[in-house]
Amino acid sequence: MSIFKRLSTTLVSRIDQVVGEIENHDAVVQATLDDMRKKVAEARVRLGHVQREEQRLQEQIREQQENAERWRKRAVETAKDDEAKALECLSRRKHCQIQAEKLQQSLGQYRQASEKLSTDIASTEQRLAEVKQKLTLMRARQSTSSALKASVETQNDAAQLLENTFDRWEINISQTEMMIDDNPVVDPIEREFVMREQQDELREELDALLNKEKAQ
Repeated sequence: MSIFKRLSTTLVSRIDQVVGEIENHDAVVQATLDDMRKKVAEARVRLGHVQREEQRLQEQIREQQENAERWRKRAVETAKDDEAKALECLSRRKHCQIQAEKLQQSLGQYRQASEKLSTDIASTEQRLAEVKQKLTLMRARQSTSSALKASVETQNDAAQLLENTFDRWEINISQTEMMIDDNPVVDPIEREFVMREQQDELREELDALLNKEKAQ
């Protein structure tokens, strides 16, 4: 090790020792507790937002499912008199089913975020209680000894909170990306074949539906 590195290491060590001797440990711990309480409060607010969004998605899913069932009944009712209209009803039913599936995927993401937030809050509250108990103990020891040395480690908690923040951010971005529909450009011939194939699929679905209704 070079002389400069040795001198630097010695200097840092001495500075840490001096700071440790003059540091107001009680104030540091109290500030940490205040910061932890603030973070718990913020996390609870975010959890409330996520849970409300869960409820909103559940309502949208239920609405799409009800719409799908409504279009199914309309397809059956109009099949005998107007096949084209019945096929259109089935097409709209399928659209509702697709939307319900997308909303269900988003709901799953929100539930994961909600569970993670709940776990983080519980963990932080437990850590908060532990720190408060330790503060009480240290204050009692401080009253009987002026040579008390304490160290409160909060760096890991801060790093974990930062990682959790990025995780939630990534989840929100992923959810937004999932809600964006892809609309690729299709040439006219391709579109014609696709529409014909869709019509054939809808006719098959309508026939199966009608046969099922007759069997009942």
